[in-house]
Amino acid sequence: MSATPEGTRPAVHERLRRLLFLVPYVAKNPGLPVEEVAKALGITKESLLQELELLTMVGRPPFQPDDYIDIYVDDGKVYVDLHQRLSRPPRLTAAEGVALAAAAELLRPAAADALASALKKLERVLPEAARARYQQMGRQLDLTLEAPEGLSTLSHAIIENREVTFDYFSAGRGETEHRRVQPHEVFSHRGQWYLNAYCLTRQENRLFRLDRINQVFSTEQRFAPPEGLSTRPAPAPNPEGSKIRVRFSASVAPYVHERFGTQAQWVGNGELEVNVPFDSTRWLARWVMSFGGEAQVLEPASAREAVAQAAAASVKS
Repeated sequence: MSATPEGTRPAVHERLRRLLFLVPYVAKNPGLPVEEVAKALGITKESLLQELELLTMVGRPPFQPDDYIDIYVDDGKVYVDLHQRLSRPPRLTAAEGVALAAAAELLRPAAADALASALKKLERVLPEAARARYQQMGRQLDLTLEAPEGLSTLSHAIIENREVTFDYFSAGRGETEHRRVQPHEVFSHRGQWYLNAYCLTRQENRLFRLDRINQVFSTEQRFAPPEGLSTRPAPAPNPEGSKIRVRFSASVAPYVHERFGTQAQWVGNGELEVNVPFDSTRWLARWVMSFGGEAQVLEPASAREAVAQAAAASVKS
């Protein structure tokens, strides 16, 4: 293949710019004289006619005229008819709506009321036939994400590069200490929220669990943000046990196997067992219940009890 001649690329970009301008311009102003349209584009009448000829080739091979755009000249005036599929944006399916809602919930702690309004609008724009399915699927998923206390203050401090102070309970020492830190990021891991920060009290990077933080205050002291976040420390495993064993029914086993791969083991009758980290009782209960009765915790007993209690509470609510 020969090298692209010097100056060809800018010419291509310029032509594309003209074409992108031409279609909406004529669609908004139908019946403009050819000369007026050419003047608006800054090209000659002959060049405009060449562009119009190219636009008739917009579509699927073999590029039949008016696949998507029917643009033509009639009595010295330019007209464009767009395919009806371009007259309004495509409608979301129920599954697409639920996917958007689930992803949006991750922003709830920061977005607050704005997010609630957006989710209401999302439900309203769904086609009527998809709305009921959207609501049904939404009830089967745990889309609630409780914002821990102090998350909003920490989020704003990170954006503004302000140091914060808080009281932190150390499970290892069994005591509460006052800390001053430079916050870098907050994130959720298996249902548990963490703060990754440089601890000025300990003079090193630390990972703090937000459920052990109290009395969070943003100070006036600013700090220079790090050029790149260092590798965050891994959240410590839950002392209740490092693994839990979960069995999945045949109806959801293919999905689970795709997710866990070689970590999953087939046990007969199309069922599947997986050993997963037991990092958070709250995360475990939500995750297992999200399978709608198609997942069962086998061991340890404490994990089975946690899921049973969560399921009972959800039925009462």
